[in-house]
Amino acid sequence: MQQDLPFNERGITLSRAGLSASGQLFPLRDLRGVTVVMVPRQKPLPITMSLFGVLVAAVGAYLGSGPALVLGIMLAVVGYLSWITQDVVYRLFVSTSEGEREVFTTQEEAFAERVAVLVREAIAAASASKAGSV
Repeated sequence: MQQDLPFNERGITLSRAGLSASGQLFPLRDLRGVTVVMVPRQKPLPITMSLFGVLVAAVGAYLGSGPALVLGIMLAVVGYLSWITQDVVYRLFVSTSEGEREVFTTQEEAFAERVAVLVREAIAAASASKAGSV
């Protein structure tokens, strides 16, 4: 399913001139490729916080300390909530002669993949027209 240029959605603009996002302009002639990278949830901090909270709550219960018990339970709950509220993030990178550059970040994989497909098609079309005019 090829979509005609230009594309303009959620602050991302793809035109015959290039790709524009977050105030950055990437000319199509400079683009070599595009990739979407998934950044998974960060585990260490929430797990550490929850385990520390469980430890503090256990020590508080053993010693009969109400404040330590409450603090431990609160830390465990905050660690758990920080884990479940984290979102997986998708980042779109473009390859240029100067290296890879991040274009945008989103929580929607479908949107990132759709933009990546459109950019790949635009790069291929620009390369074909450049080869045809030489």
